[in-house]
Amino acid sequence: MNMPPGALSVLATLVMLASCGPKPSPVEPDRALPLAPGAEGIDLSHHNGPADWPLLSAAGLDFVYLKATEGEGHVDTRFQENWQGAVRHHWQAGAYHFYLLCQDGRRQAANFIRQVEVRAGALPPAVDLEHAHNCAPRGSRAETLADLEVFLAALEEEYGAVPVIYTTPAFHAEWLAGEGFGRHPLWVRSLSGPPDLPYAIWQYSMKGKVPGLDGPVDLNRAAD
Repeated sequence: MNMPPGALSVLATLVMLASCGPKPSPVEPDRALPLAPGAEGIDLSHHNGPADWPLLSAAGLDFVYLKATEGEGHVDTRFQENWQGAVRHHWQAGAYHFYLLCQDGRRQAANFIRQVEVRAGALPPAVDLEHAHNCAPRGSRAETLADLEVFLAALEEEYGAVPVIYTTPAFHAEWLAGEGFGRHPLWVRSLSGPPDLPYAIWQYSMKGKVPGLDGPVDLNRAAD
């Protein structure tokens, strides 16, 4: 596709940032995503404000994840607008849910499923699991993990794809490591360099600048 000069400089910056540091960890075949090796992407929520999709679509990016829901009842106010914009402009797109540890997993899954249509060619659904902006678990560790398993199983049944887990190394070590979630592709936030975990997507910046968006945006790169 033809790109304006400004977009070329943005793409060059993304490539330079993503190439810094050691090579990404390999991804096991059963945890790979339908993304080209090294594909560049962003993730958006209402916090990013309105997107100029024609301009954004000329920025040389490959995929986008859009926040759909949070907890049992919250819906991102820009999800449907962003979803339709991504579809109209032929993005490789997926939706994600911010999971609250203090709320019921089955009802959280129902909230997501109500908002996100089953669409051929969409990226697998993703769940955001992190400490920031979360709440204390409502039950024991075993009960909390069982609730999460219910959530993930409901999404897999609905969308026919193994859900992606977005997380941080700290949250992964505390909650997920050794708990039976190894079949889920990992999308890992690691701002100081490639994660030590076998990831499918690496979020390497939270301060990206991309044409079509005002303010900083998360930058992501698929594993090579």
